[in-house]
Amino acid sequence: MASLRERVFHELNLKPEVNIKIYVVNGENWELVDTTQSIDSYFDTAQKICIDTEQDGEFFYKKPPQAPATKSLFGPSNSIGNGSYSGYSGGGTSASSGGVPPGQCGLQNLGNTCFMASALQCLSNMPQLREYFLSDEYLNDLNEENPLGTHGNLAQAVGELFKSMWNGQFGSVSPRRFKAIIGQFAPRFNGYSQQDSHELMAYVLDGLHEDLNRIKKKPYFEDNDELAKLPLHEYAQKSWEMYKMRNDSIIVDTLHGQLKSTLICPVCAKISIKFDPFGYISLPLPPKEQISRQTVIIMFFKRKWAKFSFTLTENTTVAEAEELMRAKLQFEEERHFVFFYCQPVSDEVVLLRPNDTIRQSMGREVFVAEVLHDPHAPGTRIVVGFNRFKINRQCSLPMIYTLKSGEELTRKFVFDTILETTKHLFFHDKEFNLDENNGEDENEEMTTSSTANAAQNGNVTADKAWPPFRIMYAPAGSSSPISLPENDDPIPFPANGNDNYRNYQQVTFFWKDGKTKMFNQYKGADLIEREIAVQLRRKVHLYETLEWFTTKEQLGEQDLWYCPECKKHERATKQLDLWKLPDILILHLKRFQYTRWSREKLTWDVEIPVKGLDLTNIVANEKHEKAIYDLIAVSRHYGSMSGGHYTASGFNDKIKKWIDFNDACASITIGPNDPYESSDPYMLVYRRRRLDANGQPIQDVYSDESYKCRLPSKRSHEQSAADSIDENMEMDED
Repeated sequence: MASLRERVFHELNLKPEVNIKIYVVNGENWELVDTTQSIDSYFDTAQKICIDTEQDGEFFYKKPPQAPATKSLFGPSNSIGNGSYSGYSGGGTSASSGGVPPGQCGLQNLGNTCFMASALQCLSNMPQLREYFLSDEYLNDLNEENPLGTHGNLAQAVGELFKSMWNGQFGSVSPRRFKAIIGQFAPRFNGYSQQDSHELMAYVLDGLHEDLNRIKKKPYFEDNDELAKLPLHEYAQKSWEMYKMRNDSIIVDTLHGQLKSTLICPVCAKISIKFDPFGYISLPLPPKEQISRQTVIIMFFKRKWAKFSFTLTENTTVAEAEELMRAKLQFEEERHFVFFYCQPVSDEVVLLRPNDTIRQSMGREVFVAEVLHDPHAPGTRIVVGFNRFKINRQCSLPMIYTLKSGEELTRKFVFDTILETTKHLFFHDKEFNLDENNGEDENEEMTTSSTANAAQNGNVTADKAWPPFRIMYAPAGSSSPISLPENDDPIPFPANGNDNYRNYQQVTFFWKDGKTKMFNQYKGADLIEREIAVQLRRKVHLYETLEWFTTKEQLGEQDLWYCPECKKHERATKQLDLWKLPDILILHLKRFQYTRWSREKLTWDVEIPVKGLDLTNIVANEKHEKAIYDLIAVSRHYGSMSGGHYTASGFNDKIKKWIDFNDACASITIGPNDPYESSDPYMLVYRRRRLDANGQPIQDVYSDESYKCRLPSKRSHEQSAADSIDENMEMDED
């Protein structure tokens, strides 16, 4: 939410002192955004928002009055005794005379509400959360005065619904009252339109946390930069303690963990580390693979150039293409390469990083320049060499050169390396003598310089008034080139960061018109084309999605980070790491993809471990206890973006069996195969194994009869604070 707020001020050019309110727009309903909640509680799907700014002490939007929430929504207080559930309109569908196992209870569809049923069944099969409500312990923690919650209404609705689902008397119940409460406090869930089960789950968990927050009066903390100076583990612990001093509930105890967020400025290398709480993890899936072809030309120094035609996907990276290229050519010695392409109009060079996609639009070739040094090694610098005449007309393809750490870019390097490479690759006559005028008129003017400048710059021989070229240099992106100095002083590189692919130096030879006949215009057009096809992905492993979640990435132009050192927004690199894991872990597979122009569902088969998901080695905190999880619930989505349906499956720890839930239908089923491979899972709920006295995991939750639900002990606000210091979419048709 802090990022959203920064984006709002940046996009609308607002002054920092302006007060704003952010609303989610749902038709005629405007829902005020609670900026203390997770952003996914509001914006998991494509939502419109409205920004209201305060002027003269008033906001523009006046929210229409609504009837205050009353407990009459739940029926008389004695209606929930003895397992009955008269407080829910329509009651429930009775089971046969023999009853049903507790928890084997469906939720009736009220009209496009299968998303709600799927999310609620996952919540219902979280043992710690369920027992907390069934035992009425939640009544001791109700926080009806919390303005960020629903005044206790949501918590009571969930408690009553769980009691009806787990009393063994009903085969199905109607969640009408629960839906009414949700619609009252979150208008986007009102009505009977298509919704997303994860978005509902996120809202319910945030709402339950605020309704059951044991902290009645939250202390205020200012941002303290001094915390970041502490040792990493101490910083993380202090951040968690401060979070717990404002947030203490069954939701935090059971489902909240901690992420380590690292931002690095590409200009000044400033590192910013923060530790943030999370209630679930949204895991990325790769976009759908679109097959295309890309021509790649490899520019060697001493061997014949190679030309490849890649059959690849839109998401194939430079690193992946290079690996295939190396396998095909089978180099005997180590070689280094830099990938680049030329802009269509200006022919300016764009260097490609290893994580960039290699596919380029408009049919432009991608070139691979062989270089002498590893471009990723610390201290390596990149130089791009051009040969031009007139204003921006190219005599040859550009070339890429590297300088190892400690090596300087000098006039000697320009002549000994860049000019010699140009002669070797692009001249008709490799022994062409640049000192000769070759019969040309010495009064011919160079199109790029005056007589004085021409005589002063780029001289190959001192006795010639008209050298065949003029040499200029300029940092990448600069439109003001500088003449090459006469002495051999080092030419500086841009001093704005360590990104070789961004902060390179350009050296340009401007040739006299008459000298362009020396160039052979060679572009690798005569090479035999080789074919390489990228193997298409068929499925994704859950561990891969976790790796992608923790992979370092560069922020886009629309997500710039404000660097406190540079005092401006930069495209920082960002990395998220798992630091502290909860007892119940919710993993959300981001199957629904939204862009400004399209909406689609990603139908990858995901290989999901059912028993023994081991996250110990993925956690960045090396002091973290063993974290091995077993699957206990799944929310599934069938169909496409134009029409779909949600169901759920949950492991009933009371009868030790899996139950399949399809709206009002609930039936015992065979547990999923291990690993579970399907394109339908949307949310996964995992339960962490207990540890013995030696810190080793006890057997899985399916067979451990002694695995009793451990409820957090009752604590007063003072005790809690002291302790903390000490330590989808359903689519158009259902």
